[in-house]
Amino acid sequence: MPTLTVYPLSFAGGLHIGGQGGKLEESGVTLPADTLFAALVDAHRRSGGDPQTLAAPFVADPRDPPFLLTSAFPYAGGVRFYPMPADLTRLLSLTTLRARAKALRRVRYLSEGLLRLALTGTPLDGWLFPEDEYAEPQMGAGLQGGQFWLKVDEIGSLPIEMQRKEGRRHALRTLPVATTARVPRVTVDRLSHSSTIYHAGRTTFAAGCGLWFGVHWRDRARRIEGNPLTYAEAVGQALAVLADDGLGGERTAGYGAFRLGETTDVTLPDPAADGVALLLSRYHPASARELAGVRDPQSAYHLVKVGGWLRSYDHVAVRRRRLTLIGEGSLVPLPGPVAGDVVDVRPRYPQAESPFPHPVYRYGLALGVGRQEGSNG
Repeated sequence: MPTLTVYPLSFAGGLHIGGQGGKLEESGVTLPADTLFAALVDAHRRSGGDPQTLAAPFVADPRDPPFLLTSAFPYAGGVRFYPMPADLTRLLSLTTLRARAKALRRVRYLSEGLLRLALTGTPLDGWLFPEDEYAEPQMGAGLQGGQFWLKVDEIGSLPIEMQRKEGRRHALRTLPVATTARVPRVTVDRLSHSSTIYHAGRTTFAAGCGLWFGVHWRDRARRIEGNPLTYAEAVGQALAVLADDGLGGERTAGYGAFRLGETTDVTLPDPAADGVALLLSRYHPASARELAGVRDPQSAYHLVKVGGWLRSYDHVAVRRRRLTLIGEGSLVPLPGPVAGDVVDVRPRYPQAESPFPHPVYRYGLALGVGRQEGSNG
């Protein structure tokens, strides 16, 4: 069973997470594992380390990396949320799916308590929050208009500001966890000094809420080649740098700076050898065998196209090559404990006199959980 070291991040000033369309006016809520990995590698470089040696084992032998990453998902107090699985028929009966289709389309995240139930094969029909938003929930509740789904017995772990609704549990559905908005910004022309207004997306979190991500340490004591640091020490050092410098985009406006909370460990079940894994990270199949597994009839997945610009201190900003990844919440078979790879997405210019000076890695290793052995359903 994978044990995750959980890193909770709280963002006082909000953050900007770029979406698939690359629109500056939009901001997401989930921070992808590939973005996290790139940020850790860059922070290691800014701490005086060599980014190539840090990334070397992930590239040279993707079947034996020192750690695996999840993407960063929201939390509310002591309640961690996970991506909603891509195939709801694995969670709910067809009767419930037909009757509550509109409400279920809004659900983006389910709590760890509900996830554990689902991974034992328990149908979640009885835990769905009431159709009438004014009815008191008995087993399941919703937050933020039903985008976040949790068990009633998890309400006591929510932030104290949310717990104050305990006597009126139906009111929880009106409370936000993470909200996005367009914020006006201004840019000033260096020559004419004329100003132009534009808008940037910002994600903010309610008090006591933020993002968490997990690291599955496969060899936390492994040392980086040519460096006295272990990988665990390097990740801790990189997070200390990122806490001040920020994650995501628009960091010059103060977005992305965070406070790192106390780490904890959580153990979740491995997927069965003949079953599917619920992805907690994005996944880039590394071989024809892995790609064939994605096409298995059991699979249910969505694709994410990742492009955008890359920043390098050794080169002008350029567009990196686009990569198609399988998104979090997808249900796919995995051929072993480690699947996927890390891809060099630096641009290639056939006519250029000099190539881009260094690799630009995009993380695509899968971290999945699955039904427990011997579970029902």
